[in-house]
Amino acid sequence: MENGAFNKRPNLLREATRLVVMAKHITIPRPNPQEWHIRYVITRDGKFLTFEIVENSPECLDPNMIRHDHLDLSFPRQLKTYDKFGYRLLLKKFRYYFFGSERAPLTKKRCEEFFEDRSNFLEQSPSIVPEPITQSESASA
Repeated sequence: MENGAFNKRPNLLREATRLVVMAKHITIPRPNPQEWHIRYVITRDGKFLTFEIVENSPECLDPNMIRHDHLDLSFPRQLKTYDKFGYRLLLKKFRYYFFGSERAPLTKKRCEEFFEDRSNFLEQSPSIVPEPITQSESASA
């Protein structure tokens, strides 16, 4: 999206934008998610190491830990523009917390089901998270 790859395909741009917003606002998969936090752990040299789901408690002052009230799949990129290993670690934990196993395959079907389930995401304004494109719209794209 950043390099204008979708500029000539507005329907795909809309869908990509929708997915980006959703991937940055994933709810914590626990009953009463407001009672939990995502704790990101970073290395001393500022690279992504892991994330954990932890109970809400007073903020930790450790400079190598950052807390959020939701999961942001873009977090490693916020630390370093390109971090292949960091994303590998993030996806491993994502599979563990959201699909029950660090080795759970992220199949097309599983990912589509995850992104179609609005309960997996913080409530967003419809103007921020547009509805998915329809079959007729995608055929014309």
